[in-house]
Amino acid sequence: MWKTWVSCNLCGSRDLRFLFSAVRSGHQVVGCRHCGLMFYNPQPSPDQTAALYSADYFAQEFPEELAAEQIQLAHRRLARIEEEVGIGSLLDVGCGIGRFLFAARNRGWKAAGMDISPAAASIARRTSGAQVFVGDLALPPPNGIPRFDIVTLWDVFEHLLDPVGDLGRVRRWLRPGGLIVIQTQNANGVTYAWMRRRWEQFVPYHLYHFSSRTLRVALEQAGFQQIRIEASDRFPRDDPAAPGMPSTENRPQRDLRATLRTLRDTAFVWAGYDPFNIMVATARCQPEG
Repeated sequence: MWKTWVSCNLCGSRDLRFLFSAVRSGHQVVGCRHCGLMFYNPQPSPDQTAALYSADYFAQEFPEELAAEQIQLAHRRLARIEEEVGIGSLLDVGCGIGRFLFAARNRGWKAAGMDISPAAASIARRTSGAQVFVGDLALPPPNGIPRFDIVTLWDVFEHLLDPVGDLGRVRRWLRPGGLIVIQTQNANGVTYAWMRRRWEQFVPYHLYHFSSRTLRVALEQAGFQQIRIEASDRFPRDDPAAPGMPSTENRPQRDLRATLRTLRDTAFVWAGYDPFNIMVATARCQPEG
């Protein structure tokens, strides 16, 4: 049972209001009256957090039957990043079993990873050939390791016990002017608007639930600039290096579903919600001093 009661991770306020108990996780969701950040309260301890990431978790997140699809997505994400910065060095935080690292190294990146799971890190090293650190962003960068051009957090930010603090810690790993890329859920998206306590993102290991606005504020507070936030499905680029994956969805059915979703979501967008459920933020590390 989680017993660690916390103040707002973004602004430090203790003026919190109970919103509801999430259906999927059963945990209490609160909102900060000062800045609007949503999160579970109470939070797990570090040991309880580590226990969430068992072998079953990684088998569920990285099933072998989805390997080709996940590697294809990694190539398409990298194609977008390369449009902005070319090919250089990157650190993938929460790298899991290393499929993003595998794609990056195949494209010529000097890639390294980080994960709290020793078992996942071992697999990532073996399958990608990359250096992988065991731990989290509280780790000091090892002596002799140059700062990276890019730090990526794909579906990791919402898992962190101290996400706003970790943005500051990213700066120790990222060169001045380097790029941070964060993909995370959007608590101001239309899917949250109509699902609320039934939102599929309210799972036990998603501890913090940022909106596009609170994510922007967090990046600004950490000293990042040139912030851009967009829908996750608009971020990747088509790329000839990506292995082909034939579509298994019937096109007329897909178009009908898209039309129905558009009609459903339009009213929420008019009410001030974002049209996307998952967002990608990119920002530049402001030079120190």
